[in-house]
Amino acid sequence: MSEKLTVAEALERAEQIDRNLDAFDKTAPQTVAAMGWRDALAQCCEMTCIGPIPRIDADAWQAMSNEYEAGRQHGSVNRGQ
Repeated sequence: MSEKLTVAEALERAEQIDRNLDAFDKTAPQTVAAMGWRDALAQCCEMTCIGPIPRIDADAWQAMSNEYEAGRQHGSVNRGQ
């Protein structure tokens, strides 16, 4: 049986999805682009209690991590915002 959401819950879930995809796009834009951009990233995601989480292989996760760390080291990623 599928979960039935109210309109408010559906809008909240959509906003949660957008925020998570924005975070991936902001912290690893080159990797997201290489995957086929945001729409392709969304298609490989599985919804969890914290939002959509990509179901990707270790190499893709490593590329995202490397890009995030490089941005953080050079000041282009600001934690906490």
